Amino acid sequence: AAAASSPEAVPAGRTQSARLATQLGPSAPPSDSASAVLAWSGSGQESVDSASLAAISAFMQPDAARAEGDPLRDGIEGALGAVGCARLQAIFQPESGTLALRGHVPEPAAAAPVRDALRARLGDSIPIDDRVLVLPRPQCDMLGAVARVGLPQSAEQFTNPRIIGQAAHVREYRYAEGERLILDLEAPDYPSYVYVDYFDAAGRVIHLQPNETVPLERLAPEARVEVGAPRPDGPSLDIRIAPPFGQEFAVAFASSRPLFAAPRPMVEPALPYLEALRASISAARAEDPDYRGEWVYFFVTTGPG
Repeated sequence: AAAASSPEAVPAGRTQSARLATQLGPSAPPSDSASAVLAWSGSGQESVDSASLAAISAFMQPDAARAEGDPLRDGIEGALGAVGCARLQAIFQPESGTLALRGHVPEPAAAAPVRDALRARLGDSIPIDDRVLVLPRPQCDMLGAVARVGLPQSAEQFTNPRIIGQAAHVREYRYAEGERLILDLEAPDYPSYVYVDYFDAAGRVIHLQPNETVPLERLAPEARVEVGAPRPDGPSLDIRIAPPFGQEFAVAFASSRPLFAAPRPMVEPALPYLEALRASISAARAEDPDYRGEWVYFFVTTGPG
């Protein structure tokens, strides 16, 4: 497994850093129509083999495919779910005629059998855009523990019929040594409290927000917040990337009510924290029938400057 980085707090300063926006909430489904298959042109191929034509029809006319049992979707789901400690997602992109393979596996060799299984079902006319990443153990195991805290994962595959598989990371961030870690988020469509945590390869969690410096805030629906960025109206935490480098992940939890009475320690063992988080979520559900919450995660790759 590759070495993973741990962010460290340093005095505030100016630095360049990559910023990628995401949203805690499902996206609206694209519109589909029966004539979409006829309009699809893929990469300009003059002919499409029969297996690929059937796959295109299944993606572009999902209601008809599901009425007939949808063996293509079932087969793809089986292939994506065959790798342990992985989260894989296939997304059909009609504008290019490709199947985008996204997500991560615990080691590089684990992706090859998945590509072979997809190729056998898609035919030769649908290119596979493979951008699968590697999230090694123990990080991928820790992500499984995050998934068991009791909140649903925000994912558009529940409404988008062209997406198959588990919800993977919503964005990939790349940082170099010394850069400031900044996550640009949009809150869900209800008033919420957002907890943002960074999980490192040593089994620790670093609480980016809230913590002893940055207080817990109630965010308006769809409010934008830059976690880790300087704030003119309040304190911020300056987190810089330091070695060892590698692959880790950050998680944003949204909750319609506070989950802890006081800030957690800035850094603590991840598994006890997740158990406490799970207990808090369970209590919130028991006390409030209208309780809402969700989570997303970000893949973080770091390297030398």
